[in-house]
Amino acid sequence: MQSLTNMSFKTIIKKQVKWKAKLYSSALSSLIILQVIFGALLFSSGSGSSGHGRGNLNVQFSIYSLDTFLIITVFWAFITAILFTTKAYRMDDLSIISSRTSSAIANILVLILYSFIAVLIMLASYYIQILGLMLMEKDTLIIDKLLISPSIFILCICSICLFSAIGLLFGYCFQGPSVIKIASIVLLALGIISTIIFPESVNLQTFIQLPDLMLSGFYIILSILYFTLCIWIADKSEVSRK
Repeated sequence: MQSLTNMSFKTIIKKQVKWKAKLYSSALSSLIILQVIFGALLFSSGSGSSGHGRGNLNVQFSIYSLDTFLIITVFWAFITAILFTTKAYRMDDLSIISSRTSSAIANILVLILYSFIAVLIMLASYYIQILGLMLMEKDTLIIDKLLISPSIFILCICSICLFSAIGLLFGYCFQGPSVIKIASIVLLALGIISTIIFPESVNLQTFIQLPDLMLSGFYIILSILYFTLCIWIADKSEVSRK
């Protein structure tokens, strides 16, 4: 048997990923519950609706799309990533040999894995909702683009990864050295104040209109940047702890 003290850094990360992926699997259960709840709430109305009437004729349109399920999923990813940095989750690292740096890398890999699984759960919830409508509703259904394109699938994964990275960075910023904590609070306060004073500066319309693959690439770059910052903060925390 290989001695635990002689394990390579790569082996330690592999063991941590397997450990954490199983240990934190309840997070995926909470996502399924959220999808079921919101899917049931939006079953009759959809994610949007509009009506038209003329004389004795009234027409009501209800739109069912993937957007609502994606919003729920990215919110779940953000909260889950923050929870990964809390004391209760960090205590689980004591069950296996780890450092803060290796733990941060393992957290990132688990979140990426969970992002892929979350997309599958999200798509399953969407198709179950559509199937339920087809079986239960007597109204006419106009189905447009029922199958999700590969570019949309990739965009969903990248979106969830991005919010996971933001949540993880947010959590690590308040777990690192005092300098990082102060800098994080100042930057957060400046961001909130600038958004309130200059709301026109926050214009997401330009990004939304980008092609799916280009938007995915932009999300990947931001995710890599945020994940790298997480590892850097974890490494600095390790040094300060020593």
